[in-house]
Amino acid sequence: MSNERIRTVVATLVEPTAHKERKLRRLQSAYREALEAAVKAGATTMTAVNDIVTPYDLPYQAKDALKRHVPQLLEDGTPDLNAAQPVRFTNRAATFDQSAERTHAFCWEVPQPGRGTNFWIALAINPAQRNWWDQLLAGDATAGQLQLVHQARHSRWELHVPLSLPIPDTKFDHESRTPVGFDVGEAILLTGCALRNRRPVDPLLVDGGRARDLNQTLQRTLQRLQERDAAA
Repeated sequence: MSNERIRTVVATLVEPTAHKERKLRRLQSAYREALEAAVKAGATTMTAVNDIVTPYDLPYQAKDALKRHVPQLLEDGTPDLNAAQPVRFTNRAATFDQSAERTHAFCWEVPQPGRGTNFWIALAINPAQRNWWDQLLAGDATAGQLQLVHQARHSRWELHVPLSLPIPDTKFDHESRTPVGFDVGEAILLTGCALRNRRPVDPLLVDGGRARDLNQTLQRTLQRLQERDAAA
């Protein structure tokens, strides 16, 4: 059993200046062009994607993310090229800073092509996720692939960061606590909950469609690993 759990933190980029907004737009445009070119070319390997995206004016973290994302899209048979496609970065773009002296304590170093071109931008985090951000900055959590999402309807940018968080080693008093129980019913809900002092602790609710998607992703991943003799 894994000793980690995955949670995604979401932050809003705080009112980019006109100059930063233009840089974000250019980044988004170049990423979409590179993504579309790689998908239309049918680039099913990282090498093939690399040959296509190399000329584009993108930071290496975005190019490396495309090398993984495009083959997966084509393998799944559902290439998504709509305008809502996020800009993806490998976790090497997870460079953050924190200072209590700022109005917004957290900020992110936005990757840009070239050397010395990155810029910092403030993040408005969800207060309920503050502990997870603190763990990330302290090195107690590991970031996965970042996604920069433009919410056109609300005219704002969001940063989505999946985190691998350690699960605390807790000793349970089985006489006073109820073990975790799951009811798996993909047609309706996948539910799970533990009790602590007869009160629910971190209940999980996943709708049936999401449960099926997760199961299909798991099966595809296991099949690919077995084909590569890497199932273990």
